[in-house]
Amino acid sequence: MSITRPINHEISSLSAVFVSVLSVCVCVCVCVCVCGCEGLGSTGRVQVILFLAGSGGLLPNETTFAKLLQKQGYTTGIVGKWHLGVNCESRNDHCHHPNNHGFDFFYGLPFTNFNDCKPGAGKGVLVDVQETLWQISALLTLASLTLLAARASGLLRVSWTLVAFLAAMSLLSFAVWFVPFELLRTWNCIIMRNGEVVEQPLKLETLNARLMSEAERFVERHKDGPFLLFLSLAHVHTPLFVSEGFTGKSKHGLYGDNVEEVDWMVGRMMETIARLGLSEKTMMYFTSDHGGHIEEGPKGGWNGIYRGGKAMGGWEGGIRVPGIFRWPGRLNPGREVAEPTSLMDVFPTVVKLAGGALPEDRYNTSAQILNTIFL
Repeated sequence: MSITRPINHEISSLSAVFVSVLSVCVCVCVCVCVCGCEGLGSTGRVQVILFLAGSGGLLPNETTFAKLLQKQGYTTGIVGKWHLGVNCESRNDHCHHPNNHGFDFFYGLPFTNFNDCKPGAGKGVLVDVQETLWQISALLTLASLTLLAARASGLLRVSWTLVAFLAAMSLLSFAVWFVPFELLRTWNCIIMRNGEVVEQPLKLETLNARLMSEAERFVERHKDGPFLLFLSLAHVHTPLFVSEGFTGKSKHGLYGDNVEEVDWMVGRMMETIARLGLSEKTMMYFTSDHGGHIEEGPKGGWNGIYRGGKAMGGWEGGIRVPGIFRWPGRLNPGREVAEPTSLMDVFPTVVKLAGGALPEDRYNTSAQILNTIFL
């Protein structure tokens, strides 16, 4: 087998495995999982945030399961990718920040992992716009130099006003292209600890080790009380990257190495929970935000017999993902559940388990999950 995944195989044998979990076709499904909204339209946010400095994100008045669990005495944290916005009116109001959505602690990427975050991986944001702006800038520069050369050689009588105007437009178009796009890695690809920027731009080579360290420390700090940790990994989102110890670990290229590292990270989290004596007190849920991105070829994953993939609407290959519940001593181990569920079911299920009350405008599907997985 080219990808071993020993930890995931172990989890599956000791957990309740849902094989027909419905997500959405892009990673905005994190919004669905966190806020528990009836649908994407109810959140009032754009489909995909392309610039971290943009004014947009999860509405400040949205009810997340983190907010509801805080009311039940839980300490809440998110480690990893957020991508639900940061600011509204100014660069530091943080109205969309995780700390304002019920999470006491945040460490990770307020944006996401785009190609622009990895040097040499190519462009990922508004590629057609970038190409157009670059071409306009190049043409204006060429026109300015041509007219300047023609005037200097006496071939044409060109006014200095025209030459200066074209030169100014050339500089302006270059700035419009260069500042937002060539510096995207600096603007978008950052690491924050709560409201403080701690790395800009981020270093992908050491990202996973730091995410795991922060997740472990969070659990260790709050092991004596109820806690909620949302561990949102940057794997296996393109561009692909791995820590040094996982390069070449699989026989399935860089994608396989990514999967192997995810397997290790999940196992590391399980070991931490066990070491602290919390295994029988902690429910863990493992899932994916969407299906494989088949347009990325061998870097995007594989959806088996299912048609379509990421960003392809309702095709099953893009929205059907597994969901694994693990809670030793409390859940039916080794059970495979074919009944369709949704990532939106996570919200009422978690709130119900924590003893909280659901808002009246939310569907209560917790019984569907709980009646299936509990002993």
